[in-house]
Amino acid sequence: MRLLPVLTSVAAIIGMAAPAHADSDGNDDDAFLAALTQAGISYQSPDRAVAAGKKVCDLAGGGKTQLEILRDVRDLNPGFTLDGAARFTEAAANAYCPDQLGTEGDSGNSNGGGK
Repeated sequence: MRLLPVLTSVAAIIGMAAPAHADSDGNDDDAFLAALTQAGISYQSPDRAVAAGKKVCDLAGGGKTQLEILRDVRDLNPGFTLDGAARFTEAAANAYCPDQLGTEGDSGNSNGGGK
């Protein structure tokens, strides 16, 4: 399954949005790119993939739900199934905004991580 067109399309969204805040040392970017590779998601440009990943967090910060974000990623990237969009979104959330999107096996539960 080819996913190069997917990230190209997601990157097109980035051009219309305000730039996301960059991390200072690139560790988040490296972790995100490694997670994409591990998930079997290929990309043409690391910079565009990173920008698209950060856009996921911008959408979450703008009040979109996880399901809305998944649908946006899928709909804007015909090469993605909902599962592919979920893998991309999870990788982005883990790297850039774990406090905004429930990840790491959370399955969308928002009961909080209370004591």
